Amino acid sequence: MKLDDKDLEIVRTRYAARLREYGVTPGALGWDKGKQEIRFDVLTSQYDCKGKSFLDIGCGFGDLIGTLEKKSSSFTYYGVDLVPELIEVARVLHPEGHVRFDVMDFLAGPVSGEFDYAIASGIFNFKLVQGDNYEFVRSAMEKALGLCRDGLAFDFLSDKVDYRYEHTFHYSPERLLGMAYSFSRNVVLRNDYMPFEFSVFIFKDGTFSKEDTLFTRYKELQGKPR
Repeated sequence: MKLDDKDLEIVRTRYAARLREYGVTPGALGWDKGKQEIRFDVLTSQYDCKGKSFLDIGCGFGDLIGTLEKKSSSFTYYGVDLVPELIEVARVLHPEGHVRFDVMDFLAGPVSGEFDYAIASGIFNFKLVQGDNYEFVRSAMEKALGLCRDGLAFDFLSDKVDYRYEHTFHYSPERLLGMAYSFSRNVVLRNDYMPFEFSVFIFKDGTFSKEDTLFTRYKELQGKPR
């Protein structure tokens, strides 16, 4: 699935208008409650960031870079976003040599390179006008996993909420967990940091030892031999 032209135009118009209204702040990206850093901390919580490469889908101003810098002094970063105005700002804010940005519809455009991890924060929050949100997620997961050596981390609005906005889409954690299992049996769902949001992690390496039935990836992170 690729985003319909109407949905693409809605996204571009929305964020260009928010940038004019809020300036270069999290508010321009729709984060008005001061929790952006929490989301980024959670989305990188399963990874050893040292020396790794990251694909940031819907990168906005490249704010994820700040979180990565706190966790490692050596990483590479590639951010893509639909909105040209956001990418223009990102390039000014982050001229570092290990960082690059492109204006791109992730599902439609060719993505150059291979990465260790793919991260997407906020790109699934809006209700599509011409498409199916769950199919959008599945397509993004499939393409991201094809570009990454290790796996992905995506966040979502939960349907276990006290209220909903007309323009937002709220996902069933159970359904997305089942979707994640269709790609790998090595998955994590975190709903322990905010009541109305959750993150899904999919790891490509589902190998395990038959002797102890522990995932190979888990043992490596614990410093245990294979």
